[in-house]
Amino acid sequence: MGFEFIEFIKYIFLGIVQGITEVLPISSSGHVEILKVLIGLDMDQNVLFLILLNTGSLATFIIIYFRRLWALVKSFFIFVFKPTKRSENIENTVYLLKVLIACIPAGIVGILLKPLLESFMENYGILLAGLGLLLTATVIYFVSKIKVSEKEVKISWLDTLFIGLAQAVAIFPGVSRSGMTTSTALKRGIGITSALNFSFLMYIFISIAATGLMIFDFTKEAIVIANIEYLYYAFTFIFTMIATYFAYKLIFNIFRSGKLKYFSIYCFIVGFLAIALYIIL
Repeated sequence: MGFEFIEFIKYIFLGIVQGITEVLPISSSGHVEILKVLIGLDMDQNVLFLILLNTGSLATFIIIYFRRLWALVKSFFIFVFKPTKRSENIENTVYLLKVLIACIPAGIVGILLKPLLESFMENYGILLAGLGLLLTATVIYFVSKIKVSEKEVKISWLDTLFIGLAQAVAIFPGVSRSGMTTSTALKRGIGITSALNFSFLMYIFISIAATGLMIFDFTKEAIVIANIEYLYYAFTFIFTMIATYFAYKLIFNIFRSGKLKYFSIYCFIVGFLAIALYIIL
């Protein structure tokens, strides 16, 4: 297999779409599923590519939130092993625990429903993506009516539960993780900055766990990958990182600007398109 420019562009395009849609409230899983059909990429049999595609966004978020992550983890260990310094580290420790606990529902749903979801995705992938996008569109539409608060509100344990459940729903294809978690937080009166930061920190931890499971699956696969494909994958990874970064720079202003309704309209259009493709194909 030699270098094919059109194939190369397909992978680059998929990486850009993954990066943008992972951040914006329009569902990365739904878009990737649709693009697989439209541009003819068969990724299901290549776990390595799926790992690189998903970890591109993860890598960007780890870079963006590195200082915050380091502060949280450092405070946690100081709190556990140095009782005399617990008072000044309790706030970060509790916050980290809330982020981790909020990831539990998605982890449980993912583990329990993984075989069922994989089976349904194999036969009805684009249909499920379309239905998920319609759900995302509906949620975003109602949230777009809410006046976004700039007030920094402390996230309670009850908030943590609801946001965690919202992320669990986003396990299903076509349902936007960032859209569901941030919308839930805003609905509960949490400020936009706090809502988005909490959502993205959750993403980091749940994505690390998901990537670990994918790597485990990869070690059990016996797939031969052509050398040129490694080049495609490397560029896909890089462009996913870049697209994720630029989308992150936009999302705070998007939520503040009152333009969420346009994302709702977009998800409705793409959702119906996906269902139409399922019927036609």
